[in-house]
Amino acid sequence: MARKPVLVGGKRDEILDTAMKLFFENGYEATSVRLIMSEVGGEIGMFYHYFKSKEELFDRVTDRFFTGYEAKFGELISSCTSPEDFADRFLPLFSGSMGEFARLRDNMHWTIQYAMSGKTIFALKPAVADAISRWGINTDVPLDILAGQLLYGISATIHSEDFAKMSEEEKKNCIRQFFCRMIGPYSS
Repeated sequence: MARKPVLVGGKRDEILDTAMKLFFENGYEATSVRLIMSEVGGEIGMFYHYFKSKEELFDRVTDRFFTGYEAKFGELISSCTSPEDFADRFLPLFSGSMGEFARLRDNMHWTIQYAMSGKTIFALKPAVADAISRWGINTDVPLDILAGQLLYGISATIHSEDFAKMSEEEKKNCIRQFFCRMIGPYSS
């Protein structure tokens, strides 16, 4: 009789929590399955009972990290009635999330920061593409590409040192102007 895998709870959650801590501190490459299992107090075979590979584990770790995060931003984006509304409402939510992220960032390896930034953009693209469609933006550019351009541009802006020095009103205006310049040529 084949053994039925345990897919949630118990040691699986402990492996996920430990892997998140180690990935954040050491980076992906420097965190081995052996190191994770040593911290958990389990054998390598136990790891493969729950996960097929280190890559799958990393995917589950990032999924866990983003639980709730995607929902908050997706809800915000889907409730925005215009590009200007998006620009005005995005920054406060983003700033709050960045504050949470900043607590981790000091101990987070740069490779993980980069991966998390990319995953954030990837996760938000469908909601932004849907919003662009709802706003009646006419474009020959595929919506997922335009959404990516917007998100990567906003990300580059809000992660710049100069942006960090701006007042909250200047930041809001900066994002509003960027977003409207990007969308403006396509507006009806």
